[in-house]
Amino acid sequence: MDSIDIFRKLTSADPKPLIGLPDSFGIYALWDHEGKIRYIGCTPKATEGFRVRVENKHVTGSEGRSHKFSQAYCTGRMWRYCKKLDPESALRAQNSDDAKLAKKLRTLFIRKYCGITFMEIPNNGSQNYFSYLTSLESEVQNLAPTSMTEWEGIGFSPFAEPSELVDQLIAEHPSLGPAAARQGQIFNSCVANA
Repeated sequence: MDSIDIFRKLTSADPKPLIGLPDSFGIYALWDHEGKIRYIGCTPKATEGFRVRVENKHVTGSEGRSHKFSQAYCTGRMWRYCKKLDPESALRAQNSDDAKLAKKLRTLFIRKYCGITFMEIPNNGSQNYFSYLTSLESEVQNLAPTSMTEWEGIGFSPFAEPSELVDQLIAEHPSLGPAAARQGQIFNSCVANA
């Protein structure tokens, strides 16, 4: 299978939920809450199949560390302080318990509204399998329009908060509302308007 076939399949398949992913390896595309691909990546090492790479890193990982969904949705009521991204004043204003709950809300948001397409790439006995995957990832990324690589690197800006969707999610999980509101206030005063 060549990079063109992989790109075609990643972009034409329906996105799958971000839970229950296999431990296998290959190339994937991350879809945002608007149904758009924002990142194309690969599983670059033997300890990170799709489940670990996507569920444990991109979805629930730390913002500012190339964990794509986590950084893209670190905004508004789902925000928590990140040393690499935010002014020190935001840290001083933040309550750590509220930050944990805002992160929980963010994870719920990502799992509910975002998705993934992926192609498992079998290892046909190659000693350089993960180098091959990384090379294949670059080939597929080079086929993608800029809009599909907006989350490349760690310097991309988070979305503006998708307020209506966050409101719906808080209605489903009302215990997260007060902490999220406080985090949103800190975000607006210390980060968005800084």
